[in-house]
Amino acid sequence: MWLLTFPAAVAAIVAVVLLVIGEPGFAGAIAVLLLILVGAGAFDALVARRKLARHHGDVGALDADERDTFPTMAADADVPLGATRESHTDLNPHDLPPDHPLRERVEEEASARKRRP
Repeated sequence: MWLLTFPAAVAAIVAVVLLVIGEPGFAGAIAVLLLILVGAGAFDALVARRKLARHHGDVGALDADERDTFPTMAADADVPLGATRESHTDLNPHDLPPDHPLRERVEEEASARKRRP
């Protein structure tokens, strides 16, 4: 949500400043840009929510839907921004070069994870 709120707030501040300094034409252009940004963001959020509801809240099912002609990037609230199912947060021994000082420790942690049931 803040990805839309921050640029909209900046554009609104710029429009007010332009009105105060006596440039109503530029303020109008910024206001139109602000309306376009907020409208596009609201439309995208609405479409994403409806598609997510159609898939019963399952982001994986939404991503796997091949019938969808207009792709949606739905964000999972439980996953940090930028993380995906394809990414991993734990280090793999192959992530580090063989002579890295932490490689041995990462290998031990990886073998301990494999031994857990």
